Amino acid sequence: MDTPQEEAFDRLARLAAQLLDVPLTIMSLVDSERQFFKADFGLPSPFRESRQLPIDASLCRYTLEGDPIISGNAPADPFLKFHPSTGPWGIVALIVLPLINPEGHVLGTFCCIQPKVREWTEQDLTVMRELTASIMTEINLRNQIQKLKAEQNLRDTFVAALTHDLRTPLSVAKMSVQVLGKRHADLPGVQTSVARVSGSLDRAERMIQNLLDASRLQAGKRVSLEMTECDFHALTSQTLDELAALYPDRFVLKAQGLFKMRGDPLGLRRIVENLASNAAKYGAPGTPIEVLLSRDGRQLVLQVRNQGTPIPATDLQTIFEPFHRTVSATVSAQKGWGLGLPLVKGLAEAHGGKVRVTSSIEEGTCFTVTLPDEAGSFDISFLGMSRGA
Repeated sequence: MDTPQEEAFDRLARLAAQLLDVPLTIMSLVDSERQFFKADFGLPSPFRESRQLPIDASLCRYTLEGDPIISGNAPADPFLKFHPSTGPWGIVALIVLPLINPEGHVLGTFCCIQPKVREWTEQDLTVMRELTASIMTEINLRNQIQKLKAEQNLRDTFVAALTHDLRTPLSVAKMSVQVLGKRHADLPGVQTSVARVSGSLDRAERMIQNLLDASRLQAGKRVSLEMTECDFHALTSQTLDELAALYPDRFVLKAQGLFKMRGDPLGLRRIVENLASNAAKYGAPGTPIEVLLSRDGRQLVLQVRNQGTPIPATDLQTIFEPFHRTVSATVSAQKGWGLGLPLVKGLAEAHGGKVRVTSSIEEGTCFTVTLPDEAGSFDISFLGMSRGA
C-alpha cells in the first residue's frame, strides 16, 4: 500500500489492455479501509492522482472471499447495477480476479473494464487468469526475497554475537595456558602439553573465523587478505605438522621446486588445513594422504589426494556451496558445518586462483588449488560464491 508505481506491474496492466482490447485495466491492493491502485492502464482523473478509493465504494470488496466478478453487462446485473462505482466509472463489462497469496489471503484484484456490453470469451478469461498469476509470481518472489534478507540479517547478527562470545573465553584460556607454561617450565612434558593445548585453541579460533567468513561470503561480502611475501612450502609443511597431532602418520608431502609467493599466510594455511583435514576425516582410514606442491609456469599448484569412497557426481556439482555436506559426510560419524570447502574456494579466488575436484574409484579424490605466485590483494566480493571453480 502507498508504494510508487512500478514498471513490473504497469507492464502487465498494459499487456492486458492490449490483448483484450479494453481501455482500462487496474491492479489494486486492498485493506479494511480502501482500495489502492498499484498499477493501471487508462485510469482517469482524479483517481489517477489520488490512487485510492474508499473500500465501501469499491467493487473489489466483493472479491475478499476469493471469488471473481465477471459480467458482460453490469448495469443489467442485479448484483452490480446499484453499486456506486458502476455509473460514475462507466463500467459496463468487467473481469475482476482476486490476487490470492499462498496462505489464501486476498491481497487485492486485477481487473479489466469495458464501457460497453461485451460477452467475455474463454480466451479473454484465460488471458486475465495468466496475467493475474504473473502478478502473484512477482509478489511472491518479492516476499521471498524480503524473507531471505531478514534471515540473512538474523544470521549475520547471530554469527557476529557467537564469534564475539566464543573468542573471549578462548583468548582467556590461551593466556592462562601460556602463563602456566611459564610458571612450570621446568616440569617434564609441560611445554609439549602447552603447545598442544595452544594449538587446539588456535584451531578453535580458526573454526570461528571459518564460520564468520562463510557467513560473509554467502552474503556477498568481502574477505580481506593481508598480502605479504611468503613460502607456500613452509606454510604447508607447518600446517601438516600441526594436523599430525590429530591424524598421525597420514600426510605425505611432496614438493618440487621453490614456492615463494605473494599471499595471505593465514588464508593459505586455512586452505591447506581444510583440504588436509577433510581428506583425513572422509578418506579411507589408515591410507596415506598425498599433499603435492608443484609449479605450472607462474602458477603454484596444491593437490590433496586421498583414497576411499568417491564423491557422487551429484555432490561434485554443489560441493563448494556454503553449508552443503555430501551424503557420505552426512551419514558418517564425522561432524561438520559444510564450511571448509566453500572457504577454500573463496580464499583461493581471493588470491586470484581457483579450485577444482575430481573423484573416482581408480584415482581417489583430488582437490587441486591453483594460485598465481604474484597474487595481488584482490579483496573482491563473492556474490553467493557462484563463480565457477
